[in-house]
Amino acid sequence: MDKASIRGRVRQMLEAGALPCDENGKVWAGRGMGTHCAACGEPIAAAEVEFEVELTSGTAIRLHRVCHEIWREECDSLAPR
Repeated sequence: MDKASIRGRVRQMLEAGALPCDENGKVWAGRGMGTHCAACGEPIAAAEVEFEVELTSGTAIRLHRVCHEIWREECDSLAPR
């Protein structure tokens, strides 16, 4: 999936409430484990970096590196200034 498609999907998910922006500041990165990315829906392969983001609810989402960057940018754009 290209970056524009991922960005569009992330925006739709944020608007629908299917993807939260409530990161609590705890993020880990490591080798992909085959888990599906919360943003693009594709598996995160062992050759890719997987970001695990802990949410304030105590649950976690997993994202590809690029998907994590796009998710953060989109969440930052929604934050009140």
